[in-house]
Amino acid sequence: MFIRIFLVLFVLTCSVSNALAEWKEITATDNFTLYANPASRRIDKESGLVKMWILIDLKTARKVDDRVYLSVKSQNQYDCKEERSRTLAESYFSGHMANGEVVVIESTEGIWQPVGLESLGEALLKLACGTSKKLSPTKKHQAL
Repeated sequence: MFIRIFLVLFVLTCSVSNALAEWKEITATDNFTLYANPASRRIDKESGLVKMWILIDLKTARKVDDRVYLSVKSQNQYDCKEERSRTLAESYFSGHMANGEVVVIESTEGIWQPVGLESLGEALLKLACGTSKKLSPTKKHQAL
């Protein structure tokens, strides 16, 4: 029995450390660091749409609904063919790297937005879609 409990705890500990290691830094600025979790990519076989988690870790605290937060974890959806994205859900955390208390959860499906050329959105779209090719110049793209 003791061995079984030890193995369960060991697996859970490894899972937590692996989960932390899955965040890939996309960019860092004076205000925030943007991460994506490529291991969270899920492709819908019928529609071809891709879901992927991203994380914005702020350098200084901000407020939403009068609650202070230091990071935002979002599930985004990407349309690789139409080169656009939208937010599906967001959780705001009181601590860095999606730690601490959840201060706000928003699960309103956002509207599709075209991805800007040479933007952070383009970097996330390429990662989600598993491509390194440039965005199509014939598509309507959002300005930087």
